Formats: sequence, structure tokens, C-alpha cells
Amino acid sequence: MSVSFHDARQVAWEIGSEHSRRHEVLPLRAVMGRTLAEPVHALTSVPATDTSAMDGWAVEGEGPWRIDGSVRMGAVPSRALPRGTGRAITTGGAMPLGTTTVLRSERGRAVEDLVVAGDGSSALRAFTDVRRAGEEVLAGDVVAATGTRMTPAVAAAIATSGSDEVWVVRSPRVALVLLGDEVIQEGVPLPGQVRDALGVSVPEVLRGVGMDVTSVTYATDDASAVRRALSQEGVDVVISTGGTGHGHGDHLVPALLRLNAEVLVRGVSMRPGHPTVLAHREDGVPVLGLPGNPFAGLVALIALGLPLLAGLVGSPPPPMLRRVAARPIGGPPSGARLVAVSECAEGIVPVERQGAAMTCGLVHADSIAVIETPWIDEGASARTLSLPWSR
Repeated sequence: MSVSFHDARQVAWEIGSEHSRRHEVLPLRAVMGRTLAEPVHALTSVPATDTSAMDGWAVEGEGPWRIDGSVRMGAVPSRALPRGTGRAITTGGAMPLGTTTVLRSERGRAVEDLVVAGDGSSALRAFTDVRRAGEEVLAGDVVAATGTRMTPAVAAAIATSGSDEVWVVRSPRVALVLLGDEVIQEGVPLPGQVRDALGVSVPEVLRGVGMDVTSVTYATDDASAVRRALSQEGVDVVISTGGTGHGHGDHLVPALLRLNAEVLVRGVSMRPGHPTVLAHREDGVPVLGLPGNPFAGLVALIALGLPLLAGLVGSPPPPMLRRVAARPIGGPPSGARLVAVSECAEGIVPVERQGAAMTCGLVHADSIAVIETPWIDEGASARTLSLPWSR
């Protein structure tokens, strides 16, 4: 059941996409990081009317223009300007009815009760320094589609177009299960022990992409304990670490089979992260089994877990980007090699100290390069996966 890197990403996304979603309506101020469950349509055109793009005077006809008082910012225009007149206006102010041109402050001056252009011109081109009604959005247009992740930019666009609240996907509930007798949660590990690196990092990755981590369970390398941990109810996905191999102490897959789960992927043609497992329980809850080695586990979470979580909330898989290699990068004899890389002016370079069990290299990484050929030359492009904590 070992599959290619790209097939595994597709399977992961499809497993998530098949799971039912819960929706809720929330105010804009409370939805950062959430995913839209319904498209948001503009309730008004933006701008709603022609508005000034500059401070100055809204003018009608040829100049010089007789000053017609001033208008408070935000006031609705109530009457048209007679020809040959100008009215003071500020940036964003509604244009007086019938007015099509703004003489910006730095290009004109007031002389007693007249406004004159600084260059002596008497006629201005129509719609100079005017923002046309609806030039950004027309009422009824889709401002943000279903599956869009809420960011400050998306919230700003939605607010500008008149909405106060939106329908979003409820945060999927994640049960995190960490396996291994040798894993300790605090203190300096003794020979034969390892500190828990995934229990302190994986929940933060999950929360950062909008998940609700409802439980973190540490289970020993015991078949019954593993089955119990994987059977947690009231969750939308189970993510485990460790126990994904074929050794005597690796109980994940046997436990899944005892629970009548369908194991769709057992092993992926990528390194590190080869022993990743993808399954779904008898009740349809997806299960992602990450390797226990910390670098391998985090890389597998980024490469395969994030597409699964995107499917859970109805979003497309995270895109793979193209970056230029600043120096040659070695690849695998087959499959895919996942390399932690940092950005420099010339492109991407591999970080030092990276291996399945290492964590220090990720401190300096900006993304993960996916190398699928034996070699990437300097100046060639490589596909990369963004690190969810690197912005």
C-alpha cells in the first residue's frame, strides 16, 4: 500500500473532503483563520457612488470655479453643482451629483471666492482623480468564495462590501495520540529515552491552521492502549505519532485493523516520512499516522497532514510553489526527498543538521523542498511546501 508522494497528498485531501462539516455564523471579528462555508456576496457596490480620490475641489464646467461652500466628510450629496462652481472635498468624499472631476489641492488654489487651476487651465479631463462607483466591487459580486481562509485581507474586503458576519466551517476537532514507551514529557532524557518534541509542536501547527485540538493522549507501546487511544469519540480526525513501522512494538496499523478501519496508505515514497499511514475508521473519521521521529513527523504533517486538514474544511490542498536553487541540491534514487531549505537572495539552500530524528535544522528553515530527481542544479527550480509557522 506504499504510494507515491503526489498520490498520497491526493488521498489525504480526499479523505478529509469526504468527512461531513459543521457550520456556524460568526461576526467578522471572530473568524480569523476559519474557512468560509458559504460565499460572501457584496451587499453594496464599492465605492457606492463616485468618490474623490484626492483632497481638493469637485468642479463642474470650465474654470475658474466659484466656491460653493464645503461638505462634511461622509455627507450624502444632495444637489448638483451649477456649472462653473467648485466644492471642497476630501479623499473618499462623495462627488456632488453630476460632478465628474476633481481638482486636487496641489494643482489648484483658492483666490477669494474662486478656485483656479495652478497651471492656468480652465477645463479638466472628465473623471480626473475620481473613483468610479462599483469600480472595485458591484453589489451582488462574490467577494470571497466558499473554502476561502479568513485572513485580515479577506475580512477587510468583506467588511468594505457591507457584511457584518459570515458562515464558517466549525473548527474540526482533533484527537492527538502520541505513542512510545521511550518518550518523556519533561526533563533531561536518560539513555534510551527521548524528549517529546511532537507533543509540544504538532498541537500548535494544528491550531495555527484552524483546528480544535480537543485532546492530547500519551499511549504506551501496548496494543490495547493504542486501540483505546485511536477509538476516541466526538472528534473529526485522529492524528497519531509513532508506531507506524513494521516492528514488534509498532501497533498502529494492527490496532486500526482490529477496529475495522480501512488503511488506504501504509508507506509513502518519500524520505523522511516514509512510514506515514492514512486510514479512516469504521465511522468515517480520518486517521493520520505520523512517524515518531520528530523531523519526519513534522515533515509528514506538512506534506500530507495539511492537505487532509484542508479537505476537512472544504479548502483546496495547499499549493506547491516554485523556488530557484541557489546551489545544487541532492535528490533521491527514487521517490521524493523532502529537504528543509532557507531563503537567501539567490534562492533556496538546504539547512544544516537535518535528518529524520533531528529538529534543530527546522529552526532555520523557511520551506520544504520536494526533490524528485537525483540532482537539482544551481539555478534550476524546485517545488516547495510552505512551513505553516514561517511567514
